[in-house]
Amino acid sequence: MVIAEFLLFILTATLGGMCLCFSLCSYLLPGYIKKYVQSNEPTTKYLLTGGASSSTLFYGFSWLYGSFGGEIELQEIVNGLINTQM
Repeated sequence: MVIAEFLLFILTATLGGMCLCFSLCSYLLPGYIKKYVQSNEPTTKYLLTGGASSSTLFYGFSWLYGSFGGEIELQEIVNGLINTQM
């Protein structure tokens, strides 16, 4: 079970790195053409919106992690979510 969790973490980290590279490139693409000054505003807005949504997502993950007592066992988390009456 330890090897399966380790491989899951490696796969998740790799997928996260790939998405991070894609999102950073997509944040910078709208402002790529420097002769159009109007492209600076959407680039800044897109970057700020992406940063805010990412930080909100990680804040939610930290709440989930803390609400289950810091357990990383996925089966325990699934059982806790099923048994919770929200």
